[in-house]
Amino acid sequence: MTIEGVEGVTSVGTPVVHRYIRDEGEEWAMWFSARDGGIDEKIVKLSTGRIYKAVSKDGMTWKPEEGVGENGASLDPNTDEWWGFDTAHLGLGDVRLGQPDKVMTMGGVYTMYYFGGTFAEQPISDLTGTDAEGSVTGMDFRVGVALSQNGVNWSRLEGEHPTGCALDHGKSQDDFDRNFLAWPFVVNHGSVDNRDGKSIYRLYYSSLDTRSSPPRYTLGLATSEDSFKWTKLGPCFMGSGAGFDEGGVKRAFVRKLGEDSHYTMFYEAKSAKGEHSIGLATSTDGVSWSVSNDGEPVLSHDPDDASEAKAVGAPYAVEMDDGSLRMYYVGTAADGACSIKVATADTKDLSKWSKVGTSA
Repeated sequence: MTIEGVEGVTSVGTPVVHRYIRDEGEEWAMWFSARDGGIDEKIVKLSTGRIYKAVSKDGMTWKPEEGVGENGASLDPNTDEWWGFDTAHLGLGDVRLGQPDKVMTMGGVYTMYYFGGTFAEQPISDLTGTDAEGSVTGMDFRVGVALSQNGVNWSRLEGEHPTGCALDHGKSQDDFDRNFLAWPFVVNHGSVDNRDGKSIYRLYYSSLDTRSSPPRYTLGLATSEDSFKWTKLGPCFMGSGAGFDEGGVKRAFVRKLGEDSHYTMFYEAKSAKGEHSIGLATSTDGVSWSVSNDGEPVLSHDPDDASEAKAVGAPYAVEMDDGSLRMYYVGTAADGACSIKVATADTKDLSKWSKVGTSA
């Protein structure tokens, strides 16, 4: 897969991909976060910085759709409000339309769920629950919301928190998400109470639970009736606790696929050795999850492919008309540079994936 014309970008990641059906054929849109030279070098080395949009006719070859931000970005760090939660860099979580999750027509209002960090420094020992020395800048992640009518240019929706965020990380030592709260993904669970017809939205997010020994990446869950004001329910999934996801889970994609009544989750897993792969879990209610595929990852990094020699993660799936599933994911090179990759599988057997895309 190629992305043409994004100047000065050194690392891209966290793809969110929509496939639209139009009278003249299909059209694809992808939002992704990216790091460029305009982001302060002291910020923690992730594929975060600004958020961009690209378009495609086939979902494989992409061209940026220029926004009003620096370097053509769709959303920049917040330089207007010094007290904001997102003044240093941004990462993408999810983009939604007010329509069904699967094949969507264009139109309506887009809602972006993203996360941001400031220039605050945090001790590495606090973030990791270890005795490590030193500090890291920009890991105080909180979740924000932005709206757009065209999917290119965005306006922040200021939350009630003093920083303007929609969802804050925990404050107490007893909170599993006290260090950061990032990579939000939103699902419309539908009406739980048919008497009042209220929709229940669920937001899955990533954090590092330092209460456990060793610390484990864990998914948290929050709910909302309007998709803007959120109430936390606590941790909901941390993997099997052994093997490929012993170190925990993060950056999840959740959806009902095809005619399935259950939820499917693809998630980035971390092993005890620090290896990152993509796992599969299922749930009947979207709250309690079971690891599938006999406790093995469904997608692992390829040491012979330079663009993913170190790790794979950040999955996002799109259903195709022929019953197949296309997964967009992030590959990490040995030097830490991230790129967006593609793999495909039959929805009837999600254990077998074929990698079809190479990064630019």
